Amino acid sequence: MGDRCYMEITCRREDQGRFEALGFTAQGSASPFVEMVDDQANYAHYGNLPTDIPYHGHFGAGSEYGPGKVACDGKSLAEVDTGQSGGFVVDWDEKRNRPSLRSLKAIRRYLKTRKKVGERFTQTT
Repeated sequence: MGDRCYMEITCRREDQGRFEALGFTAQGSASPFVEMVDDQANYAHYGNLPTDIPYHGHFGAGSEYGPGKVACDGKSLAEVDTGQSGGFVVDWDEKRNRPSLRSLKAIRRYLKTRKKVGERFTQTT
């Protein structure tokens, strides 16, 4: 039994087959990039997404997890929780009355990785 959600990935056209093997389908594009969609992404493909190619995307909430964003620059994969409107979810340390360091690190890592993906995509065009 799984926990399925909607997931969308933007990748280079040359990497399309890697996502098709996971169950994604292309949504058509004339550019060197393609939008890939999986309406039934089991656990948002956690642990199964490639880590050696650049891409970015987002996924909706499942029964056991909330929505989030993913980015991979071809070297590291970063994932961050988001709210229903797309903003980042920040864990709160009540004892210290501030955001948890782990949560802030995850957001910063995602933003840094997403920026690298953009740079890699710019090199592709």
